[in-house]
Amino acid sequence: MLLPGSVTGLPALGQLVSARTLSGDELVRIGEIHDVQNHFPEALTYYGQALDSFRARKQRKGEAIVLTKMASISERQGRRREAAVQVHQALTLFSKAPDSPVYADALFLSGRVSSWLGDREGAATLFAQAKERYRRSQNVQALGSVTLQSGLLKISDASSEEGLREIQQVLDDARARRDHEQTVAASMALGDANWLLDRTQVAGTHYEQALMLLEQRPHAAVEAGLRIRLAAVSAATGREERGIESAKRAVTLYQSLRDVSGEAAAWGLLASLHQSLGQLPETEEALRRALSIYRQQAISVHAIRPPIPTAATSPRESR
Repeated sequence: MLLPGSVTGLPALGQLVSARTLSGDELVRIGEIHDVQNHFPEALTYYGQALDSFRARKQRKGEAIVLTKMASISERQGRRREAAVQVHQALTLFSKAPDSPVYADALFLSGRVSSWLGDREGAATLFAQAKERYRRSQNVQALGSVTLQSGLLKISDASSEEGLREIQQVLDDARARRDHEQTVAASMALGDANWLLDRTQVAGTHYEQALMLLEQRPHAAVEAGLRIRLAAVSAATGREERGIESAKRAVTLYQSLRDVSGEAAAWGLLASLHQSLGQLPETEEALRRALSIYRQQAISVHAIRPPIPTAATSPRESR
């Protein structure tokens, strides 16, 4: 990961930067530094300046890359309809500059958003296109990531055996490559798959295995997603006290990540857990926190069809 001091020729992040003095590529690089730290307003500011720069110079590939990055932030913040518009614009531009490796990322992102918005057939097509591009570029990890999402989509569409087989294959391959990050992701996906199949105990086992792997190499965003899943499993199996512990940890992690959508989801789950135990003051406080965040977010109408689980939602919530 690039850190501010390692980016040659770029100003420190605390300094004022004028878009007039930097190229579009340089603005993108500064945006990426903020992006990986979940500093979304700052990242979007620099991405927006880069977008203006690329458009002014008619640099379509650069424009498409920036739109994809902006769409990724929109998706992570739960603004999936906005993400859909941005990534559609990016794909239109990429069709005129198909050599960009980011083209595959845009297809993958568009597939995830399409799935969430209910266009499952379109999502399957986009995942297949992304897979083909990742195969051609020999991007093994990205290919594994899109296969996990494809497998979950198949499971939610009643092709459970094929979906489970795909996810298990990714897990086996990741272990063989000693790819710790993808091993964790595949373990989480197996948990999600079993949750969708109403195998709650099995799902919890896979989530616990993923959490143990994370203890070796901590990752706040991934742990937050696991904690909220484990809280949901605890609620479903009558272990509310344990679920409260997991949900509180998720709240803390999402706050540190400045992920308001994830934090709101964690507060909402925490309220539900307290309510199950008859703890009314705690329930009201958690609901107040969740509602306070939701009121600050743009109102959006979600599709009826369920999304593939994300770090901010438990699999059962997505059904």
